Amino acid sequence: MDFIKIKDFVKTNNLPAYRLNQIRQGIFVDGFAAWRDIKTLPKNLQEALNKNFKILSFDLVKLQSSKLDKVYKALLKLYDGPKIETVLMKPGKFWSVCVSSQAGCPLGCAFCATGKLGFKRNLTAEEISDQVLFWHQFLQKEFKGERVSNIVFMGMGEPLLNYVEVKKAVEILSNKDYLNIGKRHISISTSGIADKFENLAKELPQVNLALSLHNADNKERSTLMPINRKYNLDIIKQELENYLKLNAREVFLEYTVIDGENNSPAHIRKLGKWINSFKDNYLLHVNLIACNPATSKAKTPPIAAVYAFAEALEKMNIKATVRKSLGSDISAACGQLAAKN
Repeated sequence: MDFIKIKDFVKTNNLPAYRLNQIRQGIFVDGFAAWRDIKTLPKNLQEALNKNFKILSFDLVKLQSSKLDKVYKALLKLYDGPKIETVLMKPGKFWSVCVSSQAGCPLGCAFCATGKLGFKRNLTAEEISDQVLFWHQFLQKEFKGERVSNIVFMGMGEPLLNYVEVKKAVEILSNKDYLNIGKRHISISTSGIADKFENLAKELPQVNLALSLHNADNKERSTLMPINRKYNLDIIKQELENYLKLNAREVFLEYTVIDGENNSPAHIRKLGKWINSFKDNYLLHVNLIACNPATSKAKTPPIAAVYAFAEALEKMNIKATVRKSLGSDISAACGQLAAKN
């Protein structure tokens, strides 16, 4: 929803200011999905709003729930046809939303189902923020009173290739007049679009940065992630050093462990060497996750091997956490979003 347009509508029609507060309460607090449900508004205003504004900028095609975890996935159809997916999950005490920033993805990473779709288009800030509003509506209907606490830009697409709209979406989502989600509870994951790191440090300093690394060997990383040919590990290191200098906050290195591809002792040593070459290496934290079955090229390792990987990193004085994969039974886990009916 473009709330700026709603404000203009209220002003243009000389409506009292409290009507705007009633709309805000109905949409962003109570989570109503239809104008007619906001009973504090007179019927003629409900009808006028319904005629001029859609609460969400897309239509729901399919909603799935995991039988294994507290995970839900929604397939959404944009106004011009492309489809995207977004995920709601509760790994602990708090609800998190995984949002998409593009329809499809141009990067073609070997272990990611989204890349197989190709690139359709960038999403607007409204389409990005509406994914969170959609899940807010869902929670108010199914789990009355519970709210979205965290947002991760780890869905379909590369957020930093759509930086302008992603930045706008962050500002919308953190606005006290919208869903008022603190920026420290928002994370942006990137495959390494290094020339945007400085923008993040200066313009969104409170937002968490997660770098999808997956390999510390340039040749092998280029095979897994073709974007490495443009932004290789040396360029990433240079820009990440600058980011840490400008914004001394912890950065998360996402590492999908692919059996037989990037989890040998040699891979672990190279990763440790790369991390320890940073001046402020104590600010780098590795998140390890077992590869989810998303493409034929990626094989899931035994979970014991992932924990052994973490233990080896810790022996090199590197912080490492093994992350649990959630929602794999509905293809909602990392790397599995493919916008299929």
